[in-house]
Amino acid sequence: MSQAPPPDPPLDALPPLGAAQTAAQAAGLELRARAEARAPGWVQEAVQAALHADHPFPRGEARIALQFAPADQVVAALLGPLTSEHRRLRRRAMTLLPRLDADEVVRQISAWLPAASPQGKRAACIVLAAVGAPGAGPLATLSADPDPAVARRATRALDLLAERQAAAAGSPDQAPKTHDRSDLRPFGLRPPPHGAPPRPRSFAVAAFNFSYGVNLGVLIRSAEAAGAEAVWIVGRDFYYRPATKGADWWLPVHLVDSPQACIDRARTEGFQIVALQQGPNAQPLFDADWPDHPLIVAGNEGDGLPAAFLTAADLQLALPVYGRIDSLNVAVAASVAMYAYRAASR
Repeated sequence: MSQAPPPDPPLDALPPLGAAQTAAQAAGLELRARAEARAPGWVQEAVQAALHADHPFPRGEARIALQFAPADQVVAALLGPLTSEHRRLRRRAMTLLPRLDADEVVRQISAWLPAASPQGKRAACIVLAAVGAPGAGPLATLSADPDPAVARRATRALDLLAERQAAAAGSPDQAPKTHDRSDLRPFGLRPPPHGAPPRPRSFAVAAFNFSYGVNLGVLIRSAEAAGAEAVWIVGRDFYYRPATKGADWWLPVHLVDSPQACIDRARTEGFQIVALQQGPNAQPLFDADWPDHPLIVAGNEGDGLPAAFLTAADLQLALPVYGRIDSLNVAVAASVAMYAYRAASR
């Protein structure tokens, strides 16, 4: 006699992580805790994770932590991988170095360049261009390198720096300071020097039980760009921080235990719940009558939102789909909804 399959877990419950995800989450959270505690050896551990971890969660935690580590140690540890035969290691080192102290990066690269291989010099051109104006000196030296590939890359980098300086000089009153810009390498926001300023009251976004950390990271980035006042993560705290491009330093990210706790908090703080979910009660996005202070709630990539959110919703929305695919990526859908609200509330 065959045994009945176990029932599916209720949508309000958080399904357990798989073995690989569990191990990755544990490794990332342990690295975060050791970095915050400045435990012995944490810098070396973070460098190893940033360069070699396969899963993006511990790797992302390491990349964030290293920006607060002693720059001289981190730069010294990354110069070797900058000349690695493995492209992935070179790219990871090139991504990390521009996020460190610019003067220290330039100082160590300048001393390292005379003995560097042509491959290392080409990688250094990319790093120095991303560092910005402090990298102009060693780039000028590299532009005269006997290797034509190195010289061409250094010359292009110097041209790029000159274009940036000219653009900033054209409107000095309006152009933001280089360290405040997110459109220059390394792309993204830097930590606010005096703490994040308060955000104006507008709308918030809640993400229920996302399965993929990169989707949460992208949603946080979109929410900051759209001017949200906060993001609420309902369920597990498992997002890929580099995908936020630094937005989570500027935008409050709150953890909420359950759908009911989220609903109760929304009511207490004066939000109206807007559920993104296809169904017979959903209004088309572009015809919706938006409430004044919405909490836009997006659900799990596969299962969507639990009934508790749909029952409590002041508005249920469906995004139109014009092709053959039946839905959008959840972070994309939430982003579209944020900007639709902005357009409707002008």
